[in-house]
Amino acid sequence: MSFERYKLFEYRSLAHRLFKRHHTHFNDIYWSQRIANRHVFSLTKPYKRDDSITLLFNPTTDEIRNSRSLGEWADWYSDFDRWSRLASIVGLAGYLETYIAQVSVAAFESTPSLVLGGGPKVDGAVFLKHNANYDLYQHSESLTRGDWQARVSAYKGFFGSCPFENLISELEKLRILRNDAGHSFGRDIKSMRFAQGWEVKKLANISDSKIIDFLKLVESVANSIDSHIAEEYVGQYEIIKVYHQWLPTLENANRYAQKERAKKFRKYFFELTSGIYSPALKMMDYYDSL
Repeated sequence: MSFERYKLFEYRSLAHRLFKRHHTHFNDIYWSQRIANRHVFSLTKPYKRDDSITLLFNPTTDEIRNSRSLGEWADWYSDFDRWSRLASIVGLAGYLETYIAQVSVAAFESTPSLVLGGGPKVDGAVFLKHNANYDLYQHSESLTRGDWQARVSAYKGFFGSCPFENLISELEKLRILRNDAGHSFGRDIKSMRFAQGWEVKKLANISDSKIIDFLKLVESVANSIDSHIAEEYVGQYEIIKVYHQWLPTLENANRYAQKERAKKFRKYFFELTSGIYSPALKMMDYYDSL
């Protein structure tokens, strides 16, 4: 297989591969909890709210007072379920922003003219190889901070247009909810700005259908970004960077023939990504020529 600098490995960026793993992991965790929640509550049907918790559970005194009723436990567990769904919002927004930061940094470092206002496409892999401090992360911060209107504006400033501009409204809902969950234990920040009473305000209730909507939203945004900029600006820069960072860790690298070194890198790459990177030898030749 030939190596093409601006041809994506298996049609997507490494950043997107990690996004999909985060996305799958989130789904596995979230729906496991939902199944467990439904099952546990189904066990309470033969009992009354006033029945002792010890009729169904065998708690220690460190976990919960034995004198509590099943009804009290059910209220607390319902609150925990609400809280866990709010916590999942933090995770959802977080791994979307992680992806955006990773893919944009890869684009900027791969094609540094993006941060210089345009111009001829210069291969940033040259700077990566010869500059130990090559790092353009700071330019990605405007894409992951502030409201989504500002982020879209910054995105358009770098890449000309924005494929998810029509989703600003939904992304803002996710951002605001994430902030409420992160700063006020899931409660509306504005309502908590003055502690005028001792009453604990009720947690917001995020439905499964809303979580599903947010899952579709973040996947749509990530897919649209990868389709928009990954091949044109990133290509196989991420793989070159993986090789660049791996090479110094290979003990006595110079004693290995190029083919043997390529074999070792393919093994390392597979451990990282589960992907079989066939053009390793040609990529290494490209790297050596920089």
